Amino acid sequence: MFTAVVRITGAGRLADFRERLRSLLVRDPDAEDYTEHHASDMLEYRFTPKKGIPFPALAEASGDFPELRVEAQWDHDGARGHAVIENGRVVDEERGAAAARNVYVEAGDDGRLALAFICERRADAWIGYAASAERHTYFRSRGRELELVDPHEGDEGLEEIAFRLVDDWIWYDEEDAPTERARYVQYGYPVRGANLRSEKLALLRRQGSAFSTLESEAGAVRDALVRQWLT
Repeated sequence: MFTAVVRITGAGRLADFRERLRSLLVRDPDAEDYTEHHASDMLEYRFTPKKGIPFPALAEASGDFPELRVEAQWDHDGARGHAVIENGRVVDEERGAAAARNVYVEAGDDGRLALAFICERRADAWIGYAASAERHTYFRSRGRELELVDPHEGDEGLEEIAFRLVDDWIWYDEEDAPTERARYVQYGYPVRGANLRSEKLALLRRQGSAFSTLESEAGAVRDALVRQWLT
């Protein structure tokens, strides 16, 4: 799976940029399908490319509108990346590692976080963290026994695992997060206690509302957690 979101922002001629980029993509024989999700102060394009993001067209359009910022984020089979183009040049680029193992994330209606789950094998037990829009918990699982751990009582090992999930997928209502809040307003989604990052929402919409890197045993731990804690 290859998904990408490209956003253009800045105090400049967004409508003219849109027409310029459209004309470049129309003339590009290798251009692939995309959808547009624009707001008054931002252009947003979403791709599920087979060949790649159209960086040449984006760079050429950026050179014509140097006051605007072009930001691309992508997820290619779990490997994430980020690039910024200004005045026709890439000024920042980062290619991340593959997605963490034993992660499961599911979105419900109106972008609601139905479940975000991560776990790791430690000796003869599984330990991990789970969150929904309304609550969260640490846990330990050994055999058929599942122990829920209060979020205020998590040790360093549990916290380290949780950060792996949260840093990639979640932002909380207690955070400032002005960009995420603005995007939720644009999408028409309410902000809840825990929320999916907007680029991850775009990924889940492409993949049918769920993402998983779970091994079979980790899937059994998730199912037990759902029965005991979520439902």
